[in-house]
Formats: sequence, structure tokens, C-alpha cells
Amino acid sequence: MSGFSFNGFVAGDTPATFTDFRVSPVRMIREGTDAEAIEVCSPAGRAFWSIYGDTGAGWRLVHDAEADDAGLALAALSENTAARFEYADLETVTVAGTLADLADRLAEHIHDEIPGYDNPEDFRGNDFDAHPLSELREQILEAIENEAAA
Repeated sequence: MSGFSFNGFVAGDTPATFTDFRVSPVRMIREGTDAEAIEVCSPAGRAFWSIYGDTGAGWRLVHDAEADDAGLALAALSENTAARFEYADLETVTVAGTLADLADRLAEHIHDEIPGYDNPEDFRGNDFDAHPLSELREQILEAIENEAAA
């Protein structure tokens, strides 16, 4: 294994514990006066990315990603498993596939949300890069490239 440390694993967990993985944008919410909880939100409202694994009995936290390690975490999970990967937020769940498929699905989702994408005179080139899912997509592509080069 790559040596990546997953901060959501419980004793005995390995990537093979899970059949599929899901990455979601999440934020902290207050419940009452002191309690905080994490909830899935829109990509624009996220505080960080959470990666969940399907145990066959339900989804469980695998990793809460720092600003730049979501792609690394997903690549480490793909390294030693035949699991499928998907993205989910409040409105969208992509079709599960390989990690490269996930990057493609994110690109499709970004294109679908950019106003004027199909109308070149209205399209601004930086709209794609400014979309809240672009950072995640770029992290995934970079991690895949680094894994292939290793």
C-alpha cells in the first residue's frame, strides 16, 4: 500500500474493507449550543471533501481530506482495490467507475453547469477552472499521473 494514512479508518480497516468509494463536499454545522456535525453540501459551500466507503451494509467514513489530499487519498484507495468511485452531493450522484472515470464524470458535470458552454461566444475559458469541482478533478488527475509515473 502507498502508506497513505486514512483518518477515518477504524481498527482493522483496510481499503479492501470497502466495495466502493464516494467523495462528497461537506461542511460543519452546529447542533445546539456545543455540538457540531458534518453534512454533505453543495460543492460551492464545502469546507472539505469527505471520502466514504461502502461496507456492503452502508457507507462509512474513510477519510476527511485536507485542502490538497483528496486526490492522493482516492489514488491510494484505487491502488490496491478493484473498487469503483463516485461523486455525490445534495443534487448529484455520478455513475460509479474507475478513478479516471470519476475525473471524466466530474468534467461532464462541470460542463453541464457552465452557462454558455455550448455557445462559444458566451463561454469564458476560466469558467471551467473556477468551478468548485475543478480543484477536486485536478487533484484526481494529478494523483493518477503521479501513480503512473511511480
